[in-house]
Amino acid sequence: MIPRSAALVLLLSISGASACGDRTFDDPSQPIEVRAGSEFIISLESNRSTGYRWVLADSTALGPLRVVGTRYEVPRRNRDRNGAGGTERWTLRSQAAGEGVVSLVYVRPWETAVPKDTTRFRVIIR
Repeated sequence: MIPRSAALVLLLSISGASACGDRTFDDPSQPIEVRAGSEFIISLESNRSTGYRWVLADSTALGPLRVVGTRYEVPRRNRDRNGAGGTERWTLRSQAAGEGVVSLVYVRPWETAVPKDTTRFRVIIR
């Protein structure tokens, strides 16, 4: 039998993990379907050593989505390699039912040049 306090910790850790779970998306050609109130991650290849980063292009298109945060990760095997790329992870929360679009551009924020890349993720919230 599991002690009550241990069961509570286990339950909280499971529910915390499922709040975002492994809801990671990286294919903009496929619509993302999530439940209202849930969090999910958009994962994109990036290389911050070049000065480029993914930037939100249109916050009004988010609709009922909110950006919770962004994180840049370099794989452990590449951490000692100068110029090695990584992954940008955008965590978003779906506030209510509806639809939104996450439009991102890959730019050097200080430059006014045309973006090196663009992407759009359509999100359906149920």
